[in-house]
Amino acid sequence: MNEELLLEYERNRLSKLTIISSVNEYIDYVCKNRQNNDNAELWYRGHRKAEWDLNASVYRDKERFSAAKEPGEIERLCYDKFPIFEKAFDSFYEKMKDAVPSNWNKFHYLFLAQHYSLRTPALDWSTDPLVALFFALDGFEEKDSPVVYILNPSLCNANSMIVNEDGTSITEPICVDTINNADIKFDKWLGDLNNTPFTPIPLAVKSDYDISYRVARQSGVFTLMDSRYPLNYKWYSTTVDEKPLATVIHINYESVPAIKAQLEALNITHETIYGKAHKEWDELCKNIMAQTPKLDLSK
Repeated sequence: MNEELLLEYERNRLSKLTIISSVNEYIDYVCKNRQNNDNAELWYRGHRKAEWDLNASVYRDKERFSAAKEPGEIERLCYDKFPIFEKAFDSFYEKMKDAVPSNWNKFHYLFLAQHYSLRTPALDWSTDPLVALFFALDGFEEKDSPVVYILNPSLCNANSMIVNEDGTSITEPICVDTINNADIKFDKWLGDLNNTPFTPIPLAVKSDYDISYRVARQSGVFTLMDSRYPLNYKWYSTTVDEKPLATVIHINYESVPAIKAQLEALNITHETIYGKAHKEWDELCKNIMAQTPKLDLSK
């Protein structure tokens, strides 16, 4: 085994981080963690590499932009060099109009686009902890350090800048199904990714519609992410009343083959997670991203 990874694993063990070695241990921890969160709805996301940031795909290449300012003027934090989301999304929206239900709003299109690899400001999660475990181990290689994040979406929303119409805090994930496009929430929230109403704490949103086989099979839910926080800022480690927004489970690298075999026995495989239908949408999103320019604030 890679010596560096071995040392990392030993550091994790000594620092008392949660490390699981089987599906049974994983499920036991998930159940206990839910009890510790007062049986609140929890969301899950798996990463094959612990060093991967919990950030939306559209921001992966972002760079800090520093504009010239007048004396005494406070510099506004903003980033560029990431794909212009509005252009990519508008193209996807136009091309998909005849392929989706007429009652969909733009958030439904966003959820579909995110699951077919359009780079968006949405980060996808799952309400199914075994789906997240699959993604943590999918494509595992010797140097990987897989983890699963467990998010409390209600805690996120209760501490976001978005509030109910009466000014009270939102205390659960937002279901977007009752929003219509005339409401302009989508354009207000995501029309300018350097001027969103979000904070570093993301906004948790979901739909009860069957968006697609892929979204449904993966029990897909989403957080809307802001661009304007420093690179490598670990927003998920934020605590509210001594409760973290998210906790992390590390997977014992030596147990990965056995855990993958257990998942396969439970019919959680690449084929069942992704499905066979509409693979042309993957190609559509790939082509859209290839033609989407990057934001350049210097122009």
